[in-house]
Amino acid sequence: MQLKRTLIGSAALAAMLAMGGCGFFSTPDTHEPNELTDFTPRVEARVEWSTDVGEAAAANLAPVVTDTAVYAAGGNELVRLDRQTGDVVWRSETDGQVTAGVGTDGSTIAVGTDRGEVQVFDAEGREVWKAVLSSDVETPPIVGAGRVIVRTSDTRITGFDAITGERLWHYQGQAPALTLRNFSQMSWAPAGVLIGQSNGRLLALNPLDGRVVFDAVIGQAKGITEVERLIDVVGRPWVDQEMMCAATFQGGLVCMNSMNGRLLWSAKIDAVTGPVADSRLVYIVDAEGRVHAFNRENGREAWVNSDLLYRRPSAPIRIGATVAVADFEGYVTMFNPATGEIVGRTSLDSAVTTPASQYGYGAVFQTVDGEVAYVVQEQLAE
Repeated sequence: MQLKRTLIGSAALAAMLAMGGCGFFSTPDTHEPNELTDFTPRVEARVEWSTDVGEAAAANLAPVVTDTAVYAAGGNELVRLDRQTGDVVWRSETDGQVTAGVGTDGSTIAVGTDRGEVQVFDAEGREVWKAVLSSDVETPPIVGAGRVIVRTSDTRITGFDAITGERLWHYQGQAPALTLRNFSQMSWAPAGVLIGQSNGRLLALNPLDGRVVFDAVIGQAKGITEVERLIDVVGRPWVDQEMMCAATFQGGLVCMNSMNGRLLWSAKIDAVTGPVADSRLVYIVDAEGRVHAFNRENGREAWVNSDLLYRRPSAPIRIGATVAVADFEGYVTMFNPATGEIVGRTSLDSAVTTPASQYGYGAVFQTVDGEVAYVVQEQLAE
């Protein structure tokens, strides 16, 4: 049977094993989360707007910001929000609890449900089509190039026609016996659709026909036990026109040329989130909650901040002049991107376990209790 393990820190921390139909068990957490420490505010961190979209059935729901809207899901609903105010434009009921989403190109919106289906809507909230999948879906679908692409927990990747729902292709991956139950997300790249695999590989598929464009090794399993050999690609691969980066649990951070896949540099880190980059640095969180910054050009570590140790920070994101993460209590902490010093903080209603979505000079977060919030920062007067 396939085993999945949820790791909230390093492999030594509390874990939850899902053993097929055998139920769940957990072990005690051996580390207390750091208390939040005092700091000198350099920026004003605030919630510009906030809307409740419904509690997440699984911790795999992330908001998406398009040119005209914010899309989010919670409970058994897909919700469109006004970007400026957070007001609900429409709510559409799904056939089951949403377990993965949202994926959209701005006109077609897709979610996965606990009925093992992908359900697709148009920009007005009308259902366009739905399809039964080969397994449950925990990874948000990705939409674009006339396709809705879905990755199911049995490692099958399927491409559907975005208009008709016709199955056009599928790719069957392989997974080790033990894998992380950790948020993962596909990304668009010049090479195609990037998909992190549980065997430490980063796959790029042509969205039109599912052809393999490249299959790169990001991390290699080491050790004897299955836990020691966990090497899942975590979070969402980062891509821009020059560089693409991905990271593995118990492996490292690897950055490559986004056009040809040539290795630029790699760094050893026990990652639990995907990387995020700006023009100077690449940011990532390790399994114990440290926030790291690496030089974009050569991979040298620029700084590391340990103030949020064992607080399970989310994937970093740029907010204005800062880089920010949210933690298991819903606190959004902002850092000076040049030094790693904490400069601002605000709070949401509960834990954030998925990446935020960039919007203007802020970012839209979603909590496990269903709050979707637009967080911004302003410089404080000297």
